[in-house]
Amino acid sequence: MGTAVVARRQAWLRNSGFSADVQSTLLDLPFDGDRLFGAKADSALERFKESRATAKSLQRFLHKWKSITTDTWVLGIVGKGYALPFREFPPLIPPRPSYCSEEHLLLLEQEVQVLLSKGAVELVPEQEKGRGCYSRYFLIPKKDGQLRPILDLRILNWFLKQEKFKMLTLAQVLLALNKEDWMVSVDLQDAYFHVPILKSHRKYLRFVVGSQHYQFAVLPFGLTSAPRVFTKVMSVVAAELRRKGIAVFPYLDDWLIKAKSPELVSHHLQSTTQLLFDLGFSVNVPKSHLEPSQRLLFIGAVLDTTLSRAFPPPQRIQDIQELVPMFRNGAVVPVLKVLRLLGLFASCILLVTHARWHMRALQWCLRRQWSQHKGDLEGTVKISRDAAVELKWWIAGNNLSQGKPFAQSPPVATVITDASTLGWGAHLGDLEIKGLWSPEEQVFHINLLELRAVRLALKAFLPSLRGQSVQVLTDNTTTMWYINKQGGVGSYLLCREALRLWSWAKDHQICLVANHLAGVLNVRADSLSRQFSADHEWRLHPDQVCLIFQMWGFPRIDLFATRENAHCPLFCSLQYPMQGALGDAFQITWCDQLLYAFPPIPLIPRVLRKIRQDRAQVILIAPDWPRRVWYSDLLQLSLCPPLRLPLRADLFSQSQGQVLHPNLQSLHLHAWRLNGAT
Repeated sequence: MGTAVVARRQAWLRNSGFSADVQSTLLDLPFDGDRLFGAKADSALERFKESRATAKSLQRFLHKWKSITTDTWVLGIVGKGYALPFREFPPLIPPRPSYCSEEHLLLLEQEVQVLLSKGAVELVPEQEKGRGCYSRYFLIPKKDGQLRPILDLRILNWFLKQEKFKMLTLAQVLLALNKEDWMVSVDLQDAYFHVPILKSHRKYLRFVVGSQHYQFAVLPFGLTSAPRVFTKVMSVVAAELRRKGIAVFPYLDDWLIKAKSPELVSHHLQSTTQLLFDLGFSVNVPKSHLEPSQRLLFIGAVLDTTLSRAFPPPQRIQDIQELVPMFRNGAVVPVLKVLRLLGLFASCILLVTHARWHMRALQWCLRRQWSQHKGDLEGTVKISRDAAVELKWWIAGNNLSQGKPFAQSPPVATVITDASTLGWGAHLGDLEIKGLWSPEEQVFHINLLELRAVRLALKAFLPSLRGQSVQVLTDNTTTMWYINKQGGVGSYLLCREALRLWSWAKDHQICLVANHLAGVLNVRADSLSRQFSADHEWRLHPDQVCLIFQMWGFPRIDLFATRENAHCPLFCSLQYPMQGALGDAFQITWCDQLLYAFPPIPLIPRVLRKIRQDRAQVILIAPDWPRRVWYSDLLQLSLCPPLRLPLRADLFSQSQGQVLHPNLQSLHLHAWRLNGAT
């Protein structure tokens, strides 16, 4: 307890603005349970600190940013400010009169004073008033009934480029968490307000309150590009921490840190907050969870590492339980309420087993009566009998509260299916089954036949599959997606067939996952990944592989290979089935021998998890990419520093060396000696 309180005190004091001697005195105060300084001191100190708080522009800390990154885009934003990414420049938009009550105007003026004190907004120069791009600034109600000011940037957003980027996902977090991990979370104070706007672009972020003209000097909420720029700026901070072996997961202003022990996670917390302060950020201590815990709320999920399960937050469960009874058979419900309930269901997909299955009926009920493209949010929906029946599942028993494992059990059996307009066939190991379609079925779309073939095959092999985790391999991607997504809203017939399959599987305690026969494995490979093609697998030059093996030992199995590019006597293949292959690497045991792995980059998180689970010894070829979520796990499993592969032109090739990789330097390929028992 004392260690956690000390960490919280240090984080709070660094963010307080107090002198060093005052900080030292407060840090040494005796402990009062889990209180920061004591019952009497906490509230007074917090109010005093808030009265002195201002948003710190990152520009003042440019020298520190230069010590952790050479990314010119990030350093340009920190040093000069963020230039709005216009696809075309907007016209001048004059200020519009704001009609609000005196009470609301007073609230807006108070909020602007807070923004001024933080340096988030500034007065528009007198000669510039009325020019530039003005947006409405008004109040909207919050969930608790209070009012919140908002800058309406919808017009400005229309002129901005919609650039894609990758944010942290809950799925990535769940895949990275291990049983018995300890966690803390850090909430950044006024996160967006630390990112300066380029001075010449502040004229596009103007608004009026009363008779005063203001403009944002920092990144405002409501700007469509704000999440992207903040995520990319903070990615270099996360990379610096991961290089130090700190497992950090940044989601905008909410950061999760995990480690194997409470002492280690507290140490990593101190290192993280120190770096954040050095770079100019402040920590919102009340919203942070600075005491090491094995059960913690993060990005909409309650994470419990003692159970290795994720749960919906209690408030979300309560919201669903209060809404569902309104959706009786024949009830007429506002469209907005239907959309809200579906949104709650969607937020439970990774947290509730069969969540997708039991939201499909309501989705189809809505789709038949309302079109999203027409945008009539004032309409109503009459609840169908099927939807009403399915919705009862959400409030029955512990369906909502039992949570879902961090990772699905690996399949222990693989069923390969195929279908034509005449019949269907399947095999499970040496077992085979086939059948003909009835005249009525022969006219069905091939996608429906492929999906039905899966159900018929599983029923035929039931004695060997009951109670197992089963992988279905199909050459039909639509079938794969309708199985993995537990139905869909593209085709009602396919959705109904998929739900029949899932209902049957649940009755026989079978857990399903479908993959494409060619080995896509639900992963969309990017341009830097290997293409999953039998004739065009990327391969390391044999001379380089030989040097690695001479240094670390000679593995017996190449886990991701083909006959043409395997570097070991035995190999597994993503293109299962393949003559000579041992099968799918993820379905064999990796312990008791040295293995070699050069997986597609999107599979690296699964590979690292398998190494840890099987306590495996592996030589892994992977990029040195500290901005990736899995990088800290890679370092933790390493027995020694990685070996950087030389930038020889023929290091990475296809088609027996005839095709060379066009951008080898960007991969930063290294060889890593990993031990899952560390």
